[in-house]
Formats: sequence, structure tokens, C-alpha cells
Amino acid sequence: MFAAPASALELVITDIRTPASTVMAHIDVRDLLPDRFKRLIDDGTAVHLRVEAELWESRPVWDRLVYPSIVRVFRLARAVSGGEIAISDSAGSTRTYPAPPNPMPVALELGNRDRIAGSAKYYVHVMATLGTLAEKDAEEAGDAVFGREADSTGLGAIGRRLFRTVIKVSDYLQSISTETTSKKTQGSDLLKP
Repeated sequence: MFAAPASALELVITDIRTPASTVMAHIDVRDLLPDRFKRLIDDGTAVHLRVEAELWESRPVWDRLVYPSIVRVFRLARAVSGGEIAISDSAGSTRTYPAPPNPMPVALELGNRDRIAGSAKYYVHVMATLGTLAEKDAEEAGDAVFGREADSTGLGAIGRRLFRTVIKVSDYLQSISTETTSKKTQGSDLLKP
């Protein structure tokens, strides 16, 4: 498999298989938390990891997207109990670790195996973004500029909502992203359990 190195965040696609009726992609996220993000977590800020995967069919002219993008979001923060790192999955589970896992394994269900043809070739494209969402800061700054939500109506409320969205987006764009693509694999190999 092919891995594209990044300055602080790296993805490695370790396996693509159909152990049952679903196509699964297994990904290792390496060097998950660079120092600046560790400091944010130590200061009480949550960091979010967004992992997006797509299965493509390799074709002579245009490749075909087999399934819509699958997205999982992980929230990394200090555990309530103390110095551990709590990682909450958008699927609803939370695990705690004494230190950030390296690598952090991620298994994604891409879709039903019925769309895989044994004679075609496929590859997985994975993108990951690690960043902060400054929800509390956006609310406090919006209140300072537009007043409290209870005190304003009409344009003030619209301005506050727009301001918070812009602050959150700009903070999220100050993040680290990376992507990788697996090698092309024969469909008959993907269908093996």
C-alpha cells in the first residue's frame, strides 16, 4: 500500500477487504497530535479529527466513485478523570488512553460488497484533517460584538449567527490535513474474506 507522509499527520491504508457483506478499509493515523495540538488539549481545548474515505473504480478514461464519501469524526480531549486522553467517535463510543495512540487504527465501512466486480480494479482515497473548533470563543466574541442573544432581535441575531460561523470556519481552516491513496487492487482480491 502507498502512504503519503505529512509534516505531523500521516495516513497508512493497511487493508481493504470484505470480511462479510461490507467492504472495510483499515487505516492507521500516525503522528496524531503534533506539539501545538497537545498544548491545546492540555489547556482544555478539544481537537477534532475528520477522516473521509472513498472507494473508486479505476477506469481507462474517468474513474468512478463506487460509494459516497464515508466520514467519521473523532473528538480528542482531556478525560474528566485526569491526565488521560479521551477519544470520542461520531459513532457514539469513547475510549481513554494514557497518551495519544500512535498509530490510531480506524476501520471504515465503505459500503455493500455487491457493487464490487471481480474483473475491475479499485483503490481507496483517504483524507484526514486535524483541527480545533473554537465554539466557546465564537460565542463570547459574538456576544461582545452583537450583544447577548436574549437582548437582540432581527439583524443582531443574524449577525451573531454569521459571525460565529465565520469564526468557527476560520479556526477549523487553521488545521493540518493529509491524504493518501491505496494501490489499485483487483476486485476479486477485495472480495476475498
